[in-house]
Amino acid sequence: MKLKKLYLKNIRSYKEEEIVFPEGSVLLAGDVGAGKSTILLALEYSFFGLQPGQRGALLLRNNSEYGIVILEFEVNGKNIVIERRLKRGNKSVTNEYASIIIDKEKVEASLTEIKTIILEYLGYPRELIKKNNLLYRYTVYTPQEQMKQIILEDRETRLNILRHILGIEKYRRIRENLTILLTQIKEESKVLQGEIKTLEEEKSKLEIKKLSLKGLEKELGEKAIKLEAKSEIVKQLESEKKQLDDKIKECDYLMREVEKTNIMITNKNENKENIMRELKETNKIISETKEIFNEKEYIDILKLIDAKNEEIENFNVSYMNLLGEINSLEKIQKENMIKRERMFKIEICPTCLQDVPECHKHNILNETEGVISKAKQKTALLEEQIIFLTKSIGKAKAEKKELENKKTYREILKMRLEYLENTKKKCKILNEQLNVIEQDISLLNKHQINLKDKILEFSRFENMIRVKNEEIRYALQEERKAEVSLAEVKKELDMTKREISEREESIAVKEASKKNLAHRLELHDWLSINFLELIEFIERNVLIKIRQEFSTIFSKWFHMLVSQDSLNVKLDESFSPILLQNDIEMEYSFLSGGERTAVALAYRLALNQTINSLLSKIKTKDIVVLDEPTEGFSEMQLDRMREVLQELKVAQLIIVSHEQKVESFVESVIRVVKTGNVSHLEKGDLKAMGEIGEDIKEEIMIDSFKEEIPYEEEILTNFQKED
Repeated sequence: MKLKKLYLKNIRSYKEEEIVFPEGSVLLAGDVGAGKSTILLALEYSFFGLQPGQRGALLLRNNSEYGIVILEFEVNGKNIVIERRLKRGNKSVTNEYASIIIDKEKVEASLTEIKTIILEYLGYPRELIKKNNLLYRYTVYTPQEQMKQIILEDRETRLNILRHILGIEKYRRIRENLTILLTQIKEESKVLQGEIKTLEEEKSKLEIKKLSLKGLEKELGEKAIKLEAKSEIVKQLESEKKQLDDKIKECDYLMREVEKTNIMITNKNENKENIMRELKETNKIISETKEIFNEKEYIDILKLIDAKNEEIENFNVSYMNLLGEINSLEKIQKENMIKRERMFKIEICPTCLQDVPECHKHNILNETEGVISKAKQKTALLEEQIIFLTKSIGKAKAEKKELENKKTYREILKMRLEYLENTKKKCKILNEQLNVIEQDISLLNKHQINLKDKILEFSRFENMIRVKNEEIRYALQEERKAEVSLAEVKKELDMTKREISEREESIAVKEASKKNLAHRLELHDWLSINFLELIEFIERNVLIKIRQEFSTIFSKWFHMLVSQDSLNVKLDESFSPILLQNDIEMEYSFLSGGERTAVALAYRLALNQTINSLLSKIKTKDIVVLDEPTEGFSEMQLDRMREVLQELKVAQLIIVSHEQKVESFVESVIRVVKTGNVSHLEKGDLKAMGEIGEDIKEEIMIDSFKEEIPYEEEILTNFQKED
């Protein structure tokens, strides 16, 4: 893993800052309280969020409503950007938002899902999702106040912490789970013993049922033969009855034919009466019709009507002409009257523009009056002619109406005569139909007499049917008794078979329970003796191997930091440091400040190397963060620190220190200063990382994590050889 950039906004003493991490060794330099450790805490927060027991108020800047941490790093060839946000609520500061961008593909999910993805890429066990990030604390970054904590812890607490981070806590869990499993096996064995208690008794009862089954099968065969004989008798009687039924059906058919014939005779008689009634009415109509239609008179009347229509048309034309002449005369009168009135008002001639003399006016007026008088006289004559024409038109219309009445009467008379002819034809047809019906009635009466004679011949079969029905009823009762008896035997046989089957299944289950009980007892003995010894042997040898390697590395780092040849260190069984001064054990509290720091730093570096060698899948091996590792060091120890840093051989080493001499040990220096209450880098412009996310393109699938401990296979092999 390689850190690239860290962006902070409203985080502790930082308002807004971006830190670029170079490769190799880098020093975060600055005075005490400048804000160096804040960068390391922000790194840890960006990876894992707020840890159990950690308060967000310790990270969020005072009086700020929100804070942002964005970390860009590279792992397994993938560029990853993590963004986390803090929000101040009414009572506390909480994680508000988290997202992760993997090769420009953004994922917005819950805090747990984001942490799961990060642990997968870091190669950390998935069981750390809901726990503190101890693995990160003891391999990458340990805060200054916790450097010496693991050494000062009591024996059991320190051993439990190391078991957890070294991945050997599982042996304790195996023992605890084994105790639970053995208890469960004991309980299940008691249940199985209760289940097989009646096994032999059930086997005896099963043999008795099998003997009973053979007797029932024999009885079933005898009952089946008896039922078959009864069924044959019933079939024979039903066959004989069927023959009699056919005769009765034939008789029923004849009786239905008699009924049909009666109905047909009745219908024929009704038709006969209807025809006779219709003939009577038809003859009455013929006798009452005496008047004769004259075709010549009808044609003459039509001609007179046409002539009268022509006369009326001529009168109407004359009338319209007279009205036109009257309208023309009235128009002439109106025009002359308007001309007369206009002449009274004219003083100057509109044509020649001279005064109009009175004499000229009177001449024109006289002329106008003459025209008006003549028009009135002619109009009076025309009105008299209109009155005459109106009377003539009225007279002609009255004469036309009288002719049309005569025409209508003769048309009605013509229709009556045509109806009379049709009636006579109909009368002839009705007489013919009457003769046919009378013949049909005679034939139907003869047919009915023949049918009744045949019905008398079938009357003897009715008594035979009654006797046969009684015989069949008795035979069916006997057959039913045989069926019931057979069914009872079958039911008893089925119940016996089912009981045998159930007992066999029960015995099979109990036999299986018996085998299962034997297996569980054998398993219980093996787990409680062999397996438990195996686990304890593996755990003991793994711890010995780890402690040996850990102690060797711890001693190596300590001697690089402390120049006294007489002072040695090693680890006891609880991984507690033992200090020897000329082979005499010393108390940790008797050491100087620099020596205590040297012990803590050596223990820290040895633990880092041991964990990285045991857990081969973690991706944080190439980065180490040391927070004030030289506290209390002498000048000589500071000089030895250069050798320690060179010996680490990691791709990225971050040191937090206010010792100026350390600056000469590293390749890069990031200097942090504090102005007022705001921390910032000494050089470089403040700039945000800008847009770093894209839309989500696909889900990120997380494979399960498996730890590896290289000593287990070797120890198990040795155990098997010793066993």
